[in-house]
Amino acid sequence: MNRIPMVSVIVPAFNAQRTIGDCLAALVAQDYPRERLEIIAVDNRSTDRTAAVMCEYPVRVVAERRVQSSYAARNAGLAEARGAILCFTDADCLPDAAWVRALVAALADDDAGGAAGRIEAAPGTTLVERFQVDERVLDAANAFTRPTLPFAQTANAAYRRIVFERVGLFDPSLVSGGDLDLSWRMQRAGWGLAYAPGALVRHRHRTTFRGLVKLYAKNGHGAALLGDRYPSYAPYQSLRLPVWRVKEMAGDLLRFGARLPAALLRADRYAALHPLFKLGIHLGDLFGWFRWRLGPRGGSDALGYLPARPDEVREAV
Repeated sequence: MNRIPMVSVIVPAFNAQRTIGDCLAALVAQDYPRERLEIIAVDNRSTDRTAAVMCEYPVRVVAERRVQSSYAARNAGLAEARGAILCFTDADCLPDAAWVRALVAALADDDAGGAAGRIEAAPGTTLVERFQVDERVLDAANAFTRPTLPFAQTANAAYRRIVFERVGLFDPSLVSGGDLDLSWRMQRAGWGLAYAPGALVRHRHRTTFRGLVKLYAKNGHGAALLGDRYPSYAPYQSLRLPVWRVKEMAGDLLRFGARLPAALLRADRYAALHPLFKLGIHLGDLFGWFRWRLGPRGGSDALGYLPARPDEVREAV
């Protein structure tokens, strides 16, 4: 790259008053030249103090009031962004100080339209958080070992501006998986996706069993919606899926009963509860399937495109 590119970081938030401050503080502390970095925080119809907390930091605050969707909120941030490179993280994430610089370096490859960074768990205190670490929840490297195309999770991703000009914005009709959809549309258009392990964010995992179930219900719903456009996700729409999940939950309960006496003797609560955490994943996936089956299924036919900007925001891309 001949010059230091202008970078826009976009952070959507909904009722995130407890975490958005730490996220924005970490972004303000980036070691990237401050005059070449803008931070856009998007309040997505929060009912708590999220917007007020955002205003305590030297960032641009934008509101997305029409649609309750993290993807709609990201699109609202994109509409305000001036950067040649557009980075994304979430309100429950803590980017490392070198995060932006590492993502920009990954895009030095002219063939790469986007980059995915490394995601690790923030220090946790609950057994549910420990379980998610063991399950490698949000492990970005996993997406590069699958037989299908890799994808960048929006907890830690960057794209060239021209990608949104050519392939369109995020699809707000997807409750989950919109990051995969964008990554795949980009790669089908001819760009590559780089992996940047040096671009680190730490993610606050769900802390309760209820939160775990809600997470996998959202993921399961999104996976079924993706089945309308990608054959590899069609099995998430199968009528057999709820049968499989019920069988898996029955197995989880049997393992819980079998392990409980020994785990109690060792005073190992995690070993005792581990099968129930697995049950939470399968239960959430089942809920997600029913939400897809009973809810609206139509996607966005016209996603819209990021308008081209003058040359001054296109340098080094």
